[in-house]
Amino acid sequence: MKTSLEIINKLSEQEAVKLESQLVELGVLQEVQKELAIAEAGAIKSITIAKSALKPAQESLRLNRELLVKFQNFTKQIKDLGITAPQKEVEDGIVTVKKNIKLIETLITNLHII
Repeated sequence: MKTSLEIINKLSEQEAVKLESQLVELGVLQEVQKELAIAEAGAIKSITIAKSALKPAQESLRLNRELLVKFQNFTKQIKDLGITAPQKEVEDGIVTVKKNIKLIETLITNLHII
């Protein structure tokens, strides 16, 4: 037959194990909360940086659209005048500007989502 002291010791050991387990869980929770705060700060910083790109992107889009019109006007003028211009360079320029426009429009669309 166990004495009262043995029973109390056994119960105390069980309570100590429970307490240690709770302390470990509390430590993990605190660590996760710290990591969440760091992750949130990083997300906020990233969003702020991304949103700051909107105005330069819009300006670049405007400039590329203007350049495309100039290329198209130039192409029409040289064709009307019967002048042979460096076709390859003009065509490459038009292709590049169109790609830029498409990429910047996609970027602006995605920046508006943020």
